[in-house]
Amino acid sequence: MSPRSKEQFEVIRQKSIEAIREAALELFAHNGYHSTSISQIAKEAGVSKGLVYNYFESKEALLQDIILDAVEMGEQFMAQLLAATGDAAEQVRMLVKASFTVVKENRRYWKLMTSLALQTDVLTEMMPMLKERQEAAFGELTGMFRKLGAEKPREMAFYFGAVLDGLLLHYMQFGEEYPIKAMEAMVLERFLPGHPQNPKDT
Repeated sequence: MSPRSKEQFEVIRQKSIEAIREAALELFAHNGYHSTSISQIAKEAGVSKGLVYNYFESKEALLQDIILDAVEMGEQFMAQLLAATGDAAEQVRMLVKASFTVVKENRRYWKLMTSLALQTDVLTEMMPMLKERQEAAFGELTGMFRKLGAEKPREMAFYFGAVLDGLLLHYMQFGEEYPIKAMEAMVLERFLPGHPQNPKDT
């Protein structure tokens, strides 16, 4: 039997890390961060406790990795969206449609992330960094609504974010019975008055 190549070792490494992340997120969301131990995470992931510590120096480091992964996912999407078009209406339209699509494709993951995010005491140490990144995202949204001629673009950006978060939370709770397409259309109708919901229709 030939020895494994570096590429094969990397594949195994990434699979182990992903299994640990998934197990930790599941346990943090359902049992609470403080009530979850590294031993429980290792057992759920099907790996040794030592291997968990090989990849993450502590439970806190594992939590930060999970949160940062979700934050960076959002930042990458926003960067791609802004690079794709300079038209503010199209940017808002793409943001709405993509938000619903991402949650629909992995509803369980985002449901667990939401549950974890609601454990505010757990994120205390990360709050300054998370707030800074959130401010940057709302800055981009504010710019979109300013281009759209909103009288109070910053307030509109926060309102838009609250509406979108609320609808996505409802979708995670209700599942497939939720009228997601109708809600998506209503959001576009509310925030893009006078703009066609699908520019290809014009």
